[in-house]
Amino acid sequence: MKRFILSIAILLGIVSLLLLLTALKLSDITTVRQSRQPEAKIHYENKVIVLLYHDVQEPDAAGMPRLLTVTPNQFDAHLKALKDHGYQIIGMEDYVRFARQGKPVPPNAVVLTFDDGYESFYTRAYPILQKHSVPASNFVIGAPSDTNDPKKGQYLTWSQMRELIRAGHGIYSHTYDSHRMVDTAPKGPQQPALTHPVYLAQMKRAESAEEFRKRILSDLTFMNERLRTELGDRSKLLAFPYGAYDKETLQAADEAGIELLFTTREGINTAADRLVHRIDAGEPYITADALIATISKYHKMNDNNL
Repeated sequence: MKRFILSIAILLGIVSLLLLLTALKLSDITTVRQSRQPEAKIHYENKVIVLLYHDVQEPDAAGMPRLLTVTPNQFDAHLKALKDHGYQIIGMEDYVRFARQGKPVPPNAVVLTFDDGYESFYTRAYPILQKHSVPASNFVIGAPSDTNDPKKGQYLTWSQMRELIRAGHGIYSHTYDSHRMVDTAPKGPQQPALTHPVYLAQMKRAESAEEFRKRILSDLTFMNERLRTELGDRSKLLAFPYGAYDKETLQAADEAGIELLFTTREGINTAADRLVHRIDAGEPYITADALIATISKYHKMNDNNL
């Protein structure tokens, strides 16, 4: 009986040893396989690509796409494609620290921006951003959010903006009331309010240089204050309406303490760029593949120029 028990014990020991060796072998194979998996491709380092959107809408009643819009499915596909191709979406404040303080950003860094402050950023873009767990920022026009006039379109409310900020998104300035075209002469032409003196019809003259300077500086500083009052302290950033700016605009922005200025010129950004390039991603014809191809063009172009 003792011999039988001893034989069983030896047999169990051999089986246990074989199982342990098999487990170790499988572990070695898994480790080798994992070590052979390619790392995510680095397209660029110490640079940031900033994308520009405006509105997220379904096609109109006739099924025609709307200009300056992407559909919810299209926007969702953009975010998936960015992730699949190794791009890393970062928040605006991370980008500000990179541009203003030289703080590092991850390889293939991308910032998502929206202009105009349309309510669709809250109702349509926000759920998709949550789904992908990525941040975005909106450059809002102050006056429509203050007046909340539905005849002028649906814009974000301050309450919605506060919720967006709590969720990790950014809200910044697109001027208070200078996102409009103004008369510059008795019979035109109209030009952007932030870059051209207004023709004062009652006085039958255009604004003087000093009147123009004071108007645009007042607009920028007032919008900074509205954002601070409603949403708390934040970086002072400005996206130019229509992408238009000149030396007077730049001077006023400097006086208003604005740290970074966002243009509609396309390109890739280094930490030295105060005038920020943005790549247009917000048109109905820009598929996910087209977006990736455009982004690739700019960072490859940048590499070729080094």
